[in-house]
Parts: sequence; structure tokens; C-alpha cells
Amino acid sequence: MAKPQPKEKRPEIRVTCKGAALAELSDLVPIQGDLKSLSKEDFEKLKKSILRYGITFPFFVWRRNGKLALVDGTQRDRVLREIQKEGYRIPKLPVDFIEAKSEKEAKEKILLLSSQYGKMTNDSLYEFIEEGGLDFPDLKEILDLPQINFGVFERGYRPEPLGEFPSVGEDIETDYVCPRCGYEFSGGQTVQKEK
Repeated sequence: MAKPQPKEKRPEIRVTCKGAALAELSDLVPIQGDLKSLSKEDFEKLKKSILRYGITFPFFVWRRNGKLALVDGTQRDRVLREIQKEGYRIPKLPVDFIEAKSEKEAKEKILLLSSQYGKMTNDSLYEFIEEGGLDFPDLKEILDLPQINFGVFERGYRPEPLGEFPSVGEDIETDYVCPRCGYEFSGGQTVQKEK
């Protein structure tokens, strides 16, 4: 009699953070409705992020009638439910509890969480990437930073340092001089420098 083949071990999503408690995915109840959409492209970015880093932040939940209503984590919940159907095992998930007197207040807190008070610029992102030694081309496929136009950012992004610029000496010839301040420059039109 042949021995039964062992079942393939299903891949498990990693959890790389801690919360106040753990909850099953099936215990989480979304209450955002259609407040936010999740495009197919953004779904894939989030899926790649979860497969690469695991669950890196606890879900924020509000206890309501014995249920755990999601205040933050609705998109992760959507992605996890789909990848669970693909055969991934979803372990118990870290949750932190948010206090709210009513569903109205819980939903107001959803809007607070969705607000971005600090603003990011191309310059601040570039500096952050450089200081952290991060690999932007690798990260861009999982990031969604609405304040940053990645096309514009990439044109100005330099993964290699430019190095030192040579200093400009005073012996460089210029075509023009400003009649008011004496600033010398080339290009443009103004009063030609007397020779």
C-alpha cells in the first residue's frame, strides 16, 4: 500500500509587528464602505508589499457589538481575503483598539486617519531615500505616494551621487554685465560688457 503524499505546506503571510491583541481575519468587519477605492494596480502594489514585508502595522479596530470594526486596515483586509483564496495562510493578525462612543465617532476617526497633515515633496523624498540608503527603483513598485508624481521625481532622481562640482574661477569670460549690480553672465540679453 502506497503512503499518502504529504500535503504541500501552504505559504503563510508573515506578521512583522505586535499589537495589543491578535484577531482572526474573519473577525475583522469593514465599516468604511466605499469611502476609498482600490484600483487593480494599487491592489497589486499592496499585495506585493504584504508578500514582501508581511503585515507590518497593526489593524486599528473598534469593538462594536462583540465585533471588531476596522477603523484602519480596510485595504489590507481586502487584499488578505483575496490572497487567502489563492492558498496563502493568514495567521492571527495584530490589532490595536480605538475608542469611540458611537459608529459616527468611529467613522470620524477613519477620516482623521486618512488625513495627511505633513506634506512630502520631491526634495524631501529624495533626501529621505539618500539618507536611508533606500533603493527607489525597487520600492516604487509597491509605493503609492499621492503627493509625488513618480514620473517627474524619477527624471530628477540620481541614484549615484553627482560628485563635487568644480569651482568656477573669476577668469571665465562672460558676455554681459548687469548695469545696476555688476553681475556678469553669459546668455540672455542685456547691456553688453564694455571691452
